[in-house]
Formats: sequence, structure tokens, C-alpha cells
Amino acid sequence: MNKTIYLREEEGPLWEKARELANDKLSPVIVEALKVFVAQKEAEQKIAMGFQRIVISYEDADDLSLPKKKAFVGRWIFSPENPFVLPWEFRDQDNSFAVAVTPKGAAVFYSWQGPVGSTPTARFRVFGSFEQAAADDACNAAAREAMNKIGVPIEELDI
Repeated sequence: MNKTIYLREEEGPLWEKARELANDKLSPVIVEALKVFVAQKEAEQKIAMGFQRIVISYEDADDLSLPKKKAFVGRWIFSPENPFVLPWEFRDQDNSFAVAVTPKGAAVFYSWQGPVGSTPTARFRVFGSFEQAAADDACNAAAREAMNKIGVPIEELDI
């Protein structure tokens, strides 16, 4: 595909310097700049829709308690500071859940065992939907509660 780029006269030296630095191969430079531009604009749109970049730092209970960091764009339903907490009779499993939804509709579950604020080791799970998360025994109660909090969609029946 051939595309034409028009530059103002005063932008000529910038073009020539870029061409020189790219060894006369500006297409990859332009494509990379376009990718960055599109990613920034999409992030701005997501932020305008109430999403944010979320970073989770934790010791992975499923991987020898190794330190991990995960980042994604999402919106908290239950935040780590105000998680969904299972009753104490579930002490033998994760009982605190931070739950987020992403712009693509994925459900993110960050869970740990113990009271709020104590996350010695934690788990980070991503599901394609809240329905898929509800099928996981460990996340079922938190998934159901998150769905209730955000609102269950109405299924219109033509009967």
C-alpha cells in the first residue's frame, strides 16, 4: 500500500535527519510512531470511559511466592483496599478478592488469604467473562457478587 505524507517546508530538515538516522528506511519508523499514537489515543478513550491503568505487585502463591507485577487497563469493582471478603469459615482458601473488569469485558481476580491489607501471597487470574469466572470454584462467590454489583444484564425473550 502506498501512502503520501505531506510536510510543511520548515519540517524538511526534520524529515532529512530522520531519514539519515533510519538509514533511508523511514517506513518502520513511521509505523512505530503510528502504533504509539493509536495506543495513546485508545488509552485516552478508555480513561474517558472510567478505566485506568492498574498495576498489581504481589508474591505469586502459584509460583513459589516469586514477586510479580501485572499491569492492565480496567475498572475496579472491588478494589484491593475494599475487597469482597468471604466468611471466615473459608480460611483454608483465598477469602479476599479484588475484582476488575477490562474494556474488552475480561474479568480480573486478584485474591489472597487473610484479612484486608495482608497479602503475604496472592493469586492473579484472568477470565474471558464473569460467567467463566463463576465456573471456577475458587472465584465463584466473588464473580456472582461482582455481577450483582455491576448489574446483571437483562435477557430479552421473544416468547
